[in-house]
Amino acid sequence: MSSHYDVIVVGLGAMGSATCYHLAGRGAKVLGLERFDLPHAQGSSHGYSRHTKTAVYVDTPYEPFIGRSFELWRLLEGETGQQILVTTGYLRMADTGTWDHLRGKVRHEVLTADELAYRYPQFTLTSDYHGLYDPNGGLLRPELAIASHLIQASRSGAEIHGREAVTGWKETAQSVEVETGRGRYSADQVVFCSGSWTAPLIADLGISMTVTRQPLAWVWPARNAASFDVGALPIWQIPAPEYDGEYYGFPMMPDHPGFKLALHRYGEASDPDNLDRSARPEDEEEVRVCLRRYIPDADGPLTALRICMYTRTADDHPVLDRHPNYARVTVGCGFSGTGFKFSSVFGEWLAETALGQQTTIENDTFRFERLLESDHTDD
Repeated sequence: MSSHYDVIVVGLGAMGSATCYHLAGRGAKVLGLERFDLPHAQGSSHGYSRHTKTAVYVDTPYEPFIGRSFELWRLLEGETGQQILVTTGYLRMADTGTWDHLRGKVRHEVLTADELAYRYPQFTLTSDYHGLYDPNGGLLRPELAIASHLIQASRSGAEIHGREAVTGWKETAQSVEVETGRGRYSADQVVFCSGSWTAPLIADLGISMTVTRQPLAWVWPARNAASFDVGALPIWQIPAPEYDGEYYGFPMMPDHPGFKLALHRYGEASDPDNLDRSARPEDEEEVRVCLRRYIPDADGPLTALRICMYTRTADDHPVLDRHPNYARVTVGCGFSGTGFKFSSVFGEWLAETALGQQTTIENDTFRFERLLESDHTDD
């Protein structure tokens, strides 16, 4: 086993697995290190399904990334024969706001309250609601996506190590040296994709991130269960005024019993090593509020409740950048609860940057600089 590599990737969740895949696909000699199993349920990339959609990212810095992400998911599916992206459509329901800015830019439909009631009787809405339907939306299967990226990276020559935590590292003039409980390795470059464990890496910059506890719930519908199956229902999102957030959910898939839904807001701040992963009564009550108010037919028995994490930056946007103080270090972090859908393309960007290549997608927004400027302004 060689101990010197072109690039070492630390953390092999959504972003790290994709980074390994793109590095190995470009012929780089890669070592990937993960402190937990491959894949695992200790971070932010488990739970059988994640949203993806296009319309909500029009006219934002995410727009070029989301388009490229769909291309890369389909490429990965073609290489592996796995269905990683399941197109269901995306339905956003609201009682305020318009989507006029989408005209002529992306395929979509705007639905009246009557049209919503006819097409999606699963939801009980008042007459002031309207809907945005994005036909490109769908669900990603996170565990399968991570496994597929890692398998393909390994087939392209990457070394992938599970249950090997990094205990220390340093940059020298010639390389980056990484130490684990099992050995020492060196590389020309290192990419940190450590999720909620990234904070110590950027503490010297004066940039902080907040880790929050995020429950995910599954229920078995009380009535008309078939109307919640994939093929009968899109992924969806609707306001959660009780919690100053938004509820979101998925159609039922054959790989997990139950109708999945969750609350998108920033939950209880925590430490990733001491996160309370036990189910609390209030975790279930959060989704029961949604079910009673909007989806009464689905208000049936709980089948599962799992705990995820968000890792939030001060402006709720990610960091994709070289570390300002280390020429051989690239960082992807702070995805603020919206990262998984972009992992295929963020991994591509991180790989290209680590190798010193021209990036496929320009990135003028998701840099350390804007957080450093913000912190300076606040002072």
